[in-house]
Amino acid sequence: MPGSTVRIRIFASLRERAGVSEVTLELEGPVSVETCWKRLCELHPELAPLRGSTRSALNLVWSDWSAAVSPGDELAFLPPVSGGSGPAVACAEVWVGPEPIDVGELTASIERRGIGAIATFVGLVRDPDGGREVSHLSYEAYPEMARPQLAAIAEDACRRFGATQVVVRHRTGRVGSGETSVVVVVGAPHRGAALLACGFVMDELKSRVPIWKASD
Repeated sequence: MPGSTVRIRIFASLRERAGVSEVTLELEGPVSVETCWKRLCELHPELAPLRGSTRSALNLVWSDWSAAVSPGDELAFLPPVSGGSGPAVACAEVWVGPEPIDVGELTASIERRGIGAIATFVGLVRDPDGGREVSHLSYEAYPEMARPQLAAIAEDACRRFGATQVVVRHRTGRVGSGETSVVVVVGAPHRGAALLACGFVMDELKSRVPIWKASD
């Protein structure tokens, strides 16, 4: 019946293991995330060994395994994160998508009034990597969750370090060796604040935002 199901989305290596990206479960009432995982593993037992490294997100927010899942919710299971325009929020502007990144354009977009420093981090696809030749990397994202997570991180950087503007871009899809995969640009009144905020955004991005290096 309508409203009696929960939509489960599966990403990256979990999707590859299960061979599906989405499953619908029938619910008679609220159950825990853990219960949904167990029911998913009944359908796809190959996922069970990955429980220890799997994270869950309920309605686009990271969740505990004890969180209650109700009919109509969207639940996602994701592996550890690695390292269309999103909304402009406060001092932050974020974007996740396949288009190439113009670093100069992003730096030029920072409003200069009141700015004493601009710190920029540019992440590239490295070749070679650990002695292995790399022609490209492919990135996958859970964009509906990645964009608000990025915006929250950028806003947090403004509050913590006194930055006045934060711009973040992360590509998805195939990115060739030597190409830019991620850029963080921070404008702040002082050098120290700009550098600290830039490093903070990248550290939090790699630990909190659901973007992965995906296999082809």
